[in-house]
Amino acid sequence: MKDITIAAIYLAAGQSRRMGTDKRALPWGESTLGAAGLQAALHSCLAPVIVVVPPDDALAWLPAELRNHKKCRFVRCAAHHGGQAHSLACGLQEAVASGADAAAVLLADQPFVTSETIEVLAGLYRRHRPDYAAFSCSGVPMPPVIFGSPMFPALLALDGDAGGRTLFRDPHWHGLLYEGDASTGIDIDTKDDYERATIYREEKEGRPHGRR
Repeated sequence: MKDITIAAIYLAAGQSRRMGTDKRALPWGESTLGAAGLQAALHSCLAPVIVVVPPDDALAWLPAELRNHKKCRFVRCAAHHGGQAHSLACGLQEAVASGADAAAVLLADQPFVTSETIEVLAGLYRRHRPDYAAFSCSGVPMPPVIFGSPMFPALLALDGDAGGRTLFRDPHWHGLLYEGDASTGIDIDTKDDYERATIYREEKEGRPHGRR
């Protein structure tokens, strides 16, 4: 039996309306907020890593070593203003073209996602072949999530800001959940979110907030 190919779809085409500035470019450790989750994907078994960005994105939020990484494929989504479903469709079409058997959806505003979490989800998917394998917090599935190819048509049919989570309520699909570290599910939409997440990260690293 051939090995299962799992592509990554890294959704980085949002407009950061609630932040008021490009949140992908905000400082995060020694790099940027948007680079954190991408680095985790690149250090995992996922390949290719499809990064969905706006059509005019200069990619200044990414360090050169990530922009030029051999696993990265950048997809410029002209329809990104229409909501997350359109960005997802752009990435998914590239995943299908690459011959992927499944696709892991990751968000650029979830900096606490680690390569270890991704590997656990990939292992679950490969061993059990569910329709999807998702991270969960208190039983609620959320990204990162791996969707098998049988779900691709349903994902491509989504519209607006509807993400794949709308399909979790459909009893037609069978999924497996991984209840990991709750911080994995933290996403950053506002300045308050960013401040809280920064304090949490610095405390986790064992250094006082504000010390650089």
